[in-house]
Amino acid sequence: MVRARADLHTHSVLSDGSDTPTTLLRMAEELQLGGIALTDHDTVKGLREFMDADASPDLERVPGLEMSADYDGKEVHILGYFVPLDSDELNERLENLRTRREAKFSRTVQRLRDLGIDVKQNELDEVLQGVESPARPHLARVLVEKGIVSSTTEAFEVYLGEGKPAYVKKERPSANEVIAFLRSIGAVPVVAHPLTIGVANLRAFLKLLKRWGVVGVEVEYDYGPVGIVRGSKDVQAAAHGLGLIETGGSDYHGTSVVMADLGTNTVSVEVIERLRKAAKVILSES
Repeated sequence: MVRARADLHTHSVLSDGSDTPTTLLRMAEELQLGGIALTDHDTVKGLREFMDADASPDLERVPGLEMSADYDGKEVHILGYFVPLDSDELNERLENLRTRREAKFSRTVQRLRDLGIDVKQNELDEVLQGVESPARPHLARVLVEKGIVSSTTEAFEVYLGEGKPAYVKKERPSANEVIAFLRSIGAVPVVAHPLTIGVANLRAFLKLLKRWGVVGVEVEYDYGPVGIVRGSKDVQAAAHGLGLIETGGSDYHGTSVVMADLGTNTVSVEVIERLRKAAKVILSES
């Protein structure tokens, strides 16, 4: 059987997912995927395990990450594909981002406590065991386990989402800066789930990002879990003729965040080769 599908957007327990990198590979094997990318938030600590764990040669692995950025006050997520596994420059940048993330996480915990929710340290220690990038989904799980809310979705709707009482705005580098940085280390920058950004003119926005160095756009994506009615066809129409590599993935987080299941949103494995060629071009230019 030809393994023709690739899921190029997944998260592990090293950021805000619930599965180890090895477990993700096992699941991908069971689904007969031909390719999978690990794209944890602001960390590459899971990539060594992801690339070295036993897996079929029919399953192609892409080392990646997902970085948050800002554009005109809006949050933009940039995926980086074929990131180097050993880069002092990357590790230093990510360490700085993790420090900021941890400070934001602590402020969010304090806001929950100010609201009368007794979030205990041992509860945090348990949910953060082995985690490199603490985030709101971890607190959502604590709220569910304490019986404060019935689901992680409710935790965001009531406490943790933007504009809610425990929300703390994250300081983010500019989109231009993140794109330039990814290219400087030889990674391929791709804008993730663009409909979540909320720009008025998506095509004009994609043109701008391309001028800044973005190589691709995530087209295949399930926006249902985040309450957005539009979908892949709208992104494809906006990107038509721009020469961007069209990627896609599930944004799978496991049980920690209600998103699509692994392998439900995929692209042809041929997209991986296009990304690899783009990485070689970027490296030749650096």
